Amino acid sequence: MKARRGLGLHAVLFLVLVWTGWAAAQTLPAVEAVIGNNFGHLPMFVGVEKGLFRKHGVDVKLKVVDTGSHMVAAMEKREVQIGDMSVTTFLKARHAGQPFLVIGMIMNDATTSFADNPLAIVARKDSGIKTVEDLVGKRVGLAKEQTSDEYFKMVLARRGLKYEQINIENIMAPPALGPALAEGKVDAVVSWEPFNVMAMSRAPQSYEVLRGGGHLSYIMVATVHDPMLQDNPQLIQDFVNGLAAASHYTRKNRNEAVEIFAKWVPNVNLDVARKAVQHIVYDPRMSRASLRAFENAQKDLLKLTIKDARPLKIPDIVLTRFTEAAQKAYPQYFADLPALPADGR
Repeated sequence: MKARRGLGLHAVLFLVLVWTGWAAAQTLPAVEAVIGNNFGHLPMFVGVEKGLFRKHGVDVKLKVVDTGSHMVAAMEKREVQIGDMSVTTFLKARHAGQPFLVIGMIMNDATTSFADNPLAIVARKDSGIKTVEDLVGKRVGLAKEQTSDEYFKMVLARRGLKYEQINIENIMAPPALGPALAEGKVDAVVSWEPFNVMAMSRAPQSYEVLRGGGHLSYIMVATVHDPMLQDNPQLIQDFVNGLAAASHYTRKNRNEAVEIFAKWVPNVNLDVARKAVQHIVYDPRMSRASLRAFENAQKDLLKLTIKDARPLKIPDIVLTRFTEAAQKAYPQYFADLPALPADGR
């Protein structure tokens, strides 16, 4: 009897040790990422919900905010390890001295340097606005110092108009743009998706004055602090691999991706959201066209927003090697993407 009890105790201890080892193996390194409550970040929501980041060895936690300013602040305060932000937000942060580096693309069209279709100017019925020139003297709602603001400056500059000729209403929370337009507080709004389509849904008979137009490439990038790159490059590679998987899944399952988004962001009209998401490309490749997009955006920022600054060397701050490694290891995540132009890569 004593022998049997001893054998039972050893068996229990063995099982405990096996279970402990298995549990430890399931504990993945965790990183927190700050992202926006818009469709530019859709693969991030999908990657977390579908377990695609975990599949590639990293447990991603999301902090969802309204604007690029909030993203930069979260990164600056070290509240998160990864910041997902637009190309203009990233460049302004770098010029302000933040040691951020781009490690991956979230929203991007690698076939062109001027993909800005998610951005639009929407006017209210009876506003009298038919062209961009008609915006002079009108009230325009947008989030100041964010991508929509930079886009608007570029649109005006290419038409010889001055930013000061417009009455800008600063509306930092994009969901508030639609009500402001519907209630006549502004004559037009400028934003990104899904808030342009949402605004048109909220304000009957409102319409697009301009969508995109080739003024800048509206790229959403994944960034890290320079020290993290030095400390844990494998963790970054795992994240980029997971991002490639999430981008692929999003492209293949847009309606499901929108439904996932609605779990995280309240008051999303799914019918409106399904229309809005069609304006966006989720191509994680870092092509020559993508790098030129950074160059083009920086030139415009230095001309219109960041005064008396020296240009940054884009290859030093936009790192292609993690995405290139993901392409080599997981070609299935990239097989459905269109071929790049002859000067692409």
